[in-house]
Amino acid sequence: MTKMTNSTVATAPPDTTDVANVQRLAVKIFLDDESVLRPADVIPVFHRWIQTRAVDGLLIDVADYSHMATGPCVLLAAHEGHYVLDRSGGRLGLQYARRQPLDGALPERLASLGRILLGAGRLLETDTLLPGPVRFRGNELECVANDRLLAPNRAETLTAIRPALDAFLTTLSGGAVWTLTREADPRARLEVLARTPAAATLETIAARL
Repeated sequence: MTKMTNSTVATAPPDTTDVANVQRLAVKIFLDDESVLRPADVIPVFHRWIQTRAVDGLLIDVADYSHMATGPCVLLAAHEGHYVLDRSGGRLGLQYARRQPLDGALPERLASLGRILLGAGRLLETDTLLPGPVRFRGNELECVANDRLLAPNRAETLTAIRPALDAFLTTLSGGAVWTLTREADPRARLEVLARTPAAATLETIAARL
């Protein structure tokens, strides 16, 4: 008599990567070394933005997280996306994190995010009520995909999303080459730091969009 045995063959989970349809994206710009910007100074600015409708979106409220050692310091919540004074990784900067879908292909959506973020950054740079100088680097930014299903933090995902990033970044820099560095921790979101040696002001790169 033949003895029957049951065996289970492990199968890999299906690949759900689909960067073309990622909507929950965030872009961050970084303050330069000479800038002076405290969370306490930004809170009244964000409240003023709500009152004057200074930036895009249905603006709702301001949240103070300045007691946290890392991550968001001050958050201006909006229906479409959040404006965040952020110090993740120990580096202070301004981030725009999209929550609602945008029209267009991925390069167009990145350009839309860039216009919104750079517009907000320019408002901070030109705000005469802030106590210190505020300048953002025009040759460094971070892109984050807040969707672990469609954009898992893997080398293949960066390869897939790179053409859209390159198109966006090339427009910003006027054709200069950017170096992309992916956060290596597989437990992290897909975070890509982009740098170019071509120095530029925020005003210059905002005009290119």
